[in-house]
Amino acid sequence: MYTIYQVEYGDTIDSIAVKTNTTSNNIKNLNGFNNDNDLMVGSLIIVPKVENKLFETYKVKKGDSIYSIAKMYDVDPTMLLMLNGLDKNEYIYPDQEIIVPNKDIDIYVTKQGDTLDAIINNLGIDANTFNRENGKIFVLEDQLIVHKKETND
Repeated sequence: MYTIYQVEYGDTIDSIAVKTNTTSNNIKNLNGFNNDNDLMVGSLIIVPKVENKLFETYKVKKGDSIYSIAKMYDVDPTMLLMLNGLDKNEYIYPDQEIIVPNKDIDIYVTKQGDTLDAIINNLGIDANTFNRENGKIFVLEDQLIVHKKETND
């Protein structure tokens, strides 16, 4: 799948690649570019559409609360607040978009003093799976760790 990106002032092929989660070579190949001089502000270029398989977007409806949305998606309300950078005292509004983890995703936010062993045990996975899914991890406080659960669908 592909999508259209409008070039903005200051964009480079590398910066567009970062913004759109692709590589500079993909953008060059798709658009026949040789270098940044081929970019023109306002022009439309093709970039690969990357689908996020970890989260989905939920559009808040009138009467929704973080707690009702969390219940609907079977997610801890505190985790939902944390994922969206919200405080428990903040209101959510109709048409506001929040992210919710897909049903087959486990989420863990690190705490001070966490170790890799403790995180792996909490997620109930082995070290190889953890490394494959997360790459290089430096255990820092408030770091988001994600694990895609095995499903029988």
